[in-house]
Amino acid sequence: MTKPVRLAREAREELHEAARRYGEVRPELRAEFLAAIDEAMERLVRMARHLGPPPGVDPLLSVRRVFVQRFPFSLYFVELPTRFRVLAVAHARRRPFYWRDRP
Repeated sequence: MTKPVRLAREAREELHEAARRYGEVRPELRAEFLAAIDEAMERLVRMARHLGPPPGVDPLLSVRRVFVQRFPFSLYFVELPTRFRVLAVAHARRRPFYWRDRP
C-alpha cells in the first residue's frame, strides 16, 4: 500500500499563494503549476527512497527534496511511518532554507 502525501499547514499556504500568483500572470498557468505539483508528489511517492538530503540540510533531519518540473519550486518532505509530510513548497530562488525549523 502506498503512503499518502500530506502537506503541512505552511506548505499548503505556500502552494495556494504560488498558484494564486501564477493565476494572476495567466489563468491557465495556475492549472499548469498545480498539475506540476501533483506530478512532483507522485514522483515523491515512487522515488522517495532514492531521493537524498538537499545540499545545506543536515542529513540527520531526514529531510529530502523533489523538484517541481518546469517551475522553480521544490517540495521538501520527510517520510513518516504512515505518510509523507511535505514541510515546504519552496521557491528555488527565495529565502533558502527558511522552512528548516518547521516541525
